[in-house]
Amino acid sequence: MKQKEITSEKELKKVLKKISYKFGNKQRNKIVCSLIGHSRISTMCFGYRHCGRCEELLGDSLGSTDYNKPEAVLIGHNCKTCRANYKKCTWKDKLYVPDPFKKIK
Repeated sequence: MKQKEITSEKELKKVLKKISYKFGNKQRNKIVCSLIGHSRISTMCFGYRHCGRCEELLGDSLGSTDYNKPEAVLIGHNCKTCRANYKKCTWKDKLYVPDPFKKIK
């Protein structure tokens, strides 16, 4: 049976509440990504791009297997492209993800 698509943050939070399991933020974020998909807001280190929410590997620009990179917003990378891509992000991308334009200390 196919799961009904979650179309709002309110619906997602209801599903998380139904699970009624006490999980930490890391586990919650992995569950959220499995339910609504990975965020376009991501981190990049040595050519490897990771989801900004669950830290799962999304792509490898070294091996040319990072297909969503043109739509990505890189955390800590305050450029015109990232700003433009951020405007295209929805609640699904922004939920439980740190502010990508906040200064990294």
